Amino acid sequence: MDNLLKQKKIVRVDREKTRKAVFKKLRRHSEEMEAAELAARNNLSYLDLNIFPLETEVVATLPEEKSRSAELAVIYKKGKELKVGILDPTNSKTKKVLKELEKDQGYQCHLFVVSKSGLERAWEFYKSLILTEEFQKEKIELTEKQLTEFEKGIKTIIDLKQRITELPTTEVISTIIAGGLKVKASDIHLEAEENQIRLRYRIDGVLQNVAFLPKKIHKFIVSRIKITSSLKINVNSIPQNGHFEIEMGTREISIRVSTLPGQFGESIVLRLLDRSAVPLDLKSLGLVGRSFDIIKKEILKPNGMILNTGPTGSGKTTTLASFLIKVSKPGIKIITIEDPIEYYLEGISQTQVKRDKGLNFAAVLKNVLRQDPDIIMVGEIRDSETLSTAINAALTGHLVFSTLHTNSAAGAIPRMIDLGMKPSLIGPATNIIIAQRLVRKLCPYCREKYGIAPETMENIKKVLAIISPKAKIKIPQTIKNLYRAKGCPKCNNLGYKGRIGIFEILEVDAEIEKLVE
Repeated sequence: MDNLLKQKKIVRVDREKTRKAVFKKLRRHSEEMEAAELAARNNLSYLDLNIFPLETEVVATLPEEKSRSAELAVIYKKGKELKVGILDPTNSKTKKVLKELEKDQGYQCHLFVVSKSGLERAWEFYKSLILTEEFQKEKIELTEKQLTEFEKGIKTIIDLKQRITELPTTEVISTIIAGGLKVKASDIHLEAEENQIRLRYRIDGVLQNVAFLPKKIHKFIVSRIKITSSLKINVNSIPQNGHFEIEMGTREISIRVSTLPGQFGESIVLRLLDRSAVPLDLKSLGLVGRSFDIIKKEILKPNGMILNTGPTGSGKTTTLASFLIKVSKPGIKIITIEDPIEYYLEGISQTQVKRDKGLNFAAVLKNVLRQDPDIIMVGEIRDSETLSTAINAALTGHLVFSTLHTNSAAGAIPRMIDLGMKPSLIGPATNIIIAQRLVRKLCPYCREKYGIAPETMENIKKVLAIISPKAKIKIPQTIKNLYRAKGCPKCNNLGYKGRIGIFEILEVDAEIEKLVE
């Protein structure tokens, strides 16, 4: 009997829920119909905000209090053009706020009549803004003192693994970044997996597993990093890119952020750039012999183009920054176009690309040419418009430095042709093309000496014999021993410490010009 009563009670509850849901749906339907009719009577457009895509930053164009009191909401924004959802076109408060937007702030407003429930949905986005403000209070901060204290307790990656897994959630991100700086990682990878977050550091070009973090803190980590790097926290279905800075006394760390949606949530990559740790003089790059002589000669020319090629992370930007420092002097005006600005160079005008405002490399380059520069550095050439403008600049009295994504120096020429450039212009405009890679160096503290077999010695001699005397490289006459990686605390037991550049130089002389044409 009791079970029967319980079942009847459940049925009554379910019926009541269904009745309320149907009533709510009918009421909303009626509400939308009324809004559509009101729009028609006033010769305005109607919009259903229950299905219209909204963004927190757009709604926040107006303060919440003003938006609610005037019974309207900004629902779309592009430059000075706004789309505004209004409840009642005759409302005096609505008219007053619209007048302020148009007359005082210079916006062009397009009006749409919306329902009360649609307007309330728009106002819900102010809650996300409050969340953003709360996260802003928790921005990622590191001081020199904190990093020094951190380094005392962290000697190796093993110590770091233990430290990270024991930390409270609020300290995880700061510790992950501090750990990356400690082990001189170039990138930090936070990869969302089904039941955990994989943390990896790229050290000297190779990814190393560091720790696995609980999946429950994934949302916190993603939100905090997005807020710090000025990304949209409510957008998780498309990739986003941003960056932020950390100042630690005399050190300035630039961190580039990339998010990517995945099957189990967003993965994040942080690229660390410690400007104080990167040498920016030519000799420290790894340039030697004839290659060094060619570079010194070519960067002092008054015009032409110097291209640096190679994959992402091969040190192209660092090399170009070294060139700029070498040629910089009071009598020369240098302007760079970068995305983002990786090194702050004294005496050089540096410009940041802003794609969201239509300022891509090509657009900025055209404006830079009106600034009467002697030398221009274009961070990257990816499209025909940027390439065409850069080559024309090189042909009209400017020295242009830039990068191109190809696998070899010679591969840059067909790549430029593929981008639509006439072969007859490539030769006259281009001075040299460089290809570079970064290779790991053995740790000097623990490298292990070993004897080599005669067969290996013969192979080494064959390779060394290929090197021309014109290269101006000192070749050892005898090699008794080689060295191999071992591993110690100073290199985090990896056996390698630091990297050095290896370069290929293609001089575009008369012979190469003839081949290109």
